[in-house]
Amino acid sequence: MALKHIVFDCDGVLWQGTNESYFKCYHQAALEAGIELDFELARQRILQNWGQSVQLEVTGMLPDHLELVPEVVRHYDRLVRSDFFLDSASLVPEVSQTLEKLWRHYALSAITGMNAENVKEMFTRFGLRQFFRHALSTAETDDLAKQKCTGYHLGQLLEWEQLAPAEVLCVGDAATDVQMAGCQRVPIVVVLTGHLTAAQARGLGVRQIISSVADLPSWLGITAPKRPS
Repeated sequence: MALKHIVFDCDGVLWQGTNESYFKCYHQAALEAGIELDFELARQRILQNWGQSVQLEVTGMLPDHLELVPEVVRHYDRLVRSDFFLDSASLVPEVSQTLEKLWRHYALSAITGMNAENVKEMFTRFGLRQFFRHALSTAETDDLAKQKCTGYHLGQLLEWEQLAPAEVLCVGDAATDVQMAGCQRVPIVVVLTGHLTAAQARGLGVRQIISSVADLPSWLGITAPKRPS
């Protein structure tokens, strides 16, 4: 089957800087709740639940302070929607030009763990919304069966667009992206601008690895404009 639709993660794929800022927001939220927590320990615990909802990630970060989870979540929600977080983002080089090329040949969508409000803000800031048919946030529910790694949202997209798994390509930077794609039997390309190294990606069974999303058009063999038809 021919490729029809490309699904992108956002943090570490389309823009950079935000992955580190998530950790800073979580850590700062804990400090504001009066919890003394080593930053590297917080990072390690968050990564164990990466790609899940804020509630679940905070719970995993604070196993000894579960009674303070709601307060930390409130602090985090404020911080992650502020310029403290938003100003940390910058586009991966050549993303706009790359999306323009890909959009001429395929439908594009995003499935991201970023909250929906921030996704909308980032797309506006960077002028990217025009390229995307769907922009789905996986952060809106604490249901364990609907977290990013389960492939629930990707399954929704396949159903909405009436696509077979072989007609879709996922592009991600983290283990949760690999898990999401695997649950729906969708092929994935891992980029090295985010969480995973090439060795880590191969350890997860990924065969297709590129340096950044800017390499995707040439990897797909796109050589000429298309679109209007």
